Amino acid sequence: MAETAAARALRLIDLVPYLVSNPGVSVKETATKFGVRVADLLKDLDLLFVCGLPGYTPLELIDLSVEDGVISIRDPQNLEAPRRFSEGEALVMRVALSALEDLLPATKKESVRKLREKLSKLYSADIPEDALFYQGDPSKEKMRKIEASIKTGKKLKITYLNPLRGERTNRAISVIRVKAEPRRTLIDAWCDASNGVRTFNLGQIEELEVTKDPIEVQENLKSDELLVAKLKADSNSYFVAENQAQLRKVSEGYEIEIFQPEWLVRKVLAEGGSAQLVEPIELSLRVKDLARKALALYS
Repeated sequence: MAETAAARALRLIDLVPYLVSNPGVSVKETATKFGVRVADLLKDLDLLFVCGLPGYTPLELIDLSVEDGVISIRDPQNLEAPRRFSEGEALVMRVALSALEDLLPATKKESVRKLREKLSKLYSADIPEDALFYQGDPSKEKMRKIEASIKTGKKLKITYLNPLRGERTNRAISVIRVKAEPRRTLIDAWCDASNGVRTFNLGQIEELEVTKDPIEVQENLKSDELLVAKLKADSNSYFVAENQAQLRKVSEGYEIEIFQPEWLVRKVLAEGGSAQLVEPIELSLRVKDLARKALALYS
């Protein structure tokens, strides 16, 4: 693979302080040290010879020579010290390493953690370790625990936000399946608190942890808890796109099974006419009543 200009530039910057601290070093030894061929190193030295500070007269150029295979440098033009990261650059490195550590499997985290801690110790004057916090993708973190729950056969303890009621509840659930939709991820699970199967939106699960209790999925789902609704909707509507995994196509529209009637009422209202709730009739009348009240506020 051809070497990039950036890689060569970094080597040239490192080459000058090395030559300053190792006077009389041979061309061959230096080439071995930097992992390049002797011919490539000689090209680097030729390039360094015409590098320097602005002005670029002989007084501002790096002064070096190669005689009998030995390299001598007399005027490094402020490059005699190895390059170091600034505090800002070190911060970027630490954040990047934290992100990488978060993404790697447990077997590969250790080496990244050690490098991150080393950087933290070297560059902590302005940015202490406890001031740096990295939060990985919350959905990805949740999915890892859900996958662990399925793999080990253990229940999940979750804190779930119900935006319709504005309340948070703590539940113990046994995951049955995960359904990935274009705009959300749904979790079908047996809920101990409800004593039945419930569907949870991953985005509304605020906290979760794998417990030591084995999963328990019952078969006696109460039919009166599950409501079958019928509605008409445009095939390209947001409602259809968002709920396609739960919708069943019927001759005159769609059917959907729900646990919370108020959720369906609000979803249909939000469609602004592109979805029409047909059955149950009481929910259809509630949609019409709320729509009339909303329109009255504009008159």
